[in-house]
Amino acid sequence: MTRDVVTVEPSTTIADALDLARSRKIRHLPVLDGGRLAGVATARDLRLALGAEGADPDATVADVMTAPAITTPADTPVETAAQLLIQKRIGCLPVVEDGALVGILTESDLLRAFVELMVGRDRHSRLEVLAPDRPGELARIVRLIGIDHRINITGVVVPASSGDRALIVLHLESENVDSLVSNLRQLGYEADAPSLRNRPA
Repeated sequence: MTRDVVTVEPSTTIADALDLARSRKIRHLPVLDGGRLAGVATARDLRLALGAEGADPDATVADVMTAPAITTPADTPVETAAQLLIQKRIGCLPVVEDGALVGILTESDLLRAFVELMVGRDRHSRLEVLAPDRPGELARIVRLIGIDHRINITGVVVPASSGDRALIVLHLESENVDSLVSNLRQLGYEADAPSLRNRPA
């Protein structure tokens, strides 16, 4: 999350709030009333309100903010927060502890976290493995990578499978995984780096 949160008050004019959002290059402004979160104003809502026909130049953020805001505590798992953003179709989650705003989590924050989680290191390879969707297969692959090939795994994603096989996406701290791919294929797995689409027909 972003801890240095730019905020406005309900009495801030829409024009001033939009200027602030543009100057700070942000899309979401939590609205604090007496130090408590009162709502969230988006740059889009501010822009539309200001450009509306017959718009009141003295209108305030209180007139366009979304209230109450959907919030989350700081200890919410990243995947849970991402799911909430998707389900509620919102672009940010103010992070609140004991009623006080302590940060904001945006789509950009989640994307950055995903990249850091999956890549994170200089020497890096991406590997896809198609394996039977049954207990023990992931452990077998991880053992082969970590124990037999002595390659550090920096990230693993296993999307929900829709059949009897599961796609496993691994990020590895190694620039060359050719021998690993060959070994995986010898064991009966479909495998390639960086993607199974690279396999010759």
